[in-house]
Amino acid sequence: MWKPTPEEIKEIKGINRERSTVNDDYYGAMLPILLEHVEAYCNNSFRPPDIPGGVKIFLAKAIEHNQLKTGLKSRSMGSVSYSYDLEFPETLYKYLRPYKKVKFHASR
Repeated sequence: MWKPTPEEIKEIKGINRERSTVNDDYYGAMLPILLEHVEAYCNNSFRPPDIPGGVKIFLAKAIEHNQLKTGLKSRSMGSVSYSYDLEFPETLYKYLRPYKKVKFHASR
């Protein structure tokens, strides 16, 4: 599994315009997981340092999406309950379209 270097973390954080080092551990933990998700979605393999720009943008924006409360679906006040939509917005996947490979299945 890929372990991002501090330079790679800094580059992804730069896309999100984040200068603080507070979330470096979070980025380091999430980047390999999200890259695995991208590889499964695209049916393609991306090995650092040869990660294309669109994939880097997706990784950065997916982490940003997870950090924001944009996915808030419902909220209740009595005994405080929150419900989140954990799916990434379809607009994020547009960055991955150029890298997606077609899967062929043999017909019977």
